[in-house]
Amino acid sequence: MKSLVLLIFTALCLNLSAQTEDYKGTYVLHIDGKDGSILDYTLHLNTDNSFQFTSFQKLIDIRGEHDKYNYGKGTWKVENKIIKFTTEATDLDEKHTINFSGSTARLIKKSPRDTSEKVVPTSLQFYKSEIFWIANLKLMLKE
Repeated sequence: MKSLVLLIFTALCLNLSAQTEDYKGTYVLHIDGKDGSILDYTLHLNTDNSFQFTSFQKLIDIRGEHDKYNYGKGTWKVENKIIKFTTEATDLDEKHTINFSGSTARLIKKSPRDTSEKVVPTSLQFYKSEIFWIANLKLMLKE
């Protein structure tokens, strides 16, 4: 009986650590506008379940060029293949002003059962967020 409990516990621990390994990495979106403007998002999902987010915008208008940076940080966890982000009050400061609490995303990648030649780049798709420009944002895994 003790060895059965130990076996189940070991299997659960391995399963949880394997899930984290699938999601960690750096996800990016970079868009160059025709007018020279730039939009650049970077999200780092770390193995310790923390994350850092950087948003850079180079805006060009009648007043000239303006650079704008936004930062966020916090923790992430996976529940039923859904990535849930949390930002605690201690994560917010003068630099890190984006609160990701309530934001959720899903990892998109080619199924191991798909034997076709179709290429599906690994990406992270936000589908819920109280930050209007984060909702529906799709970031590609940087390799």
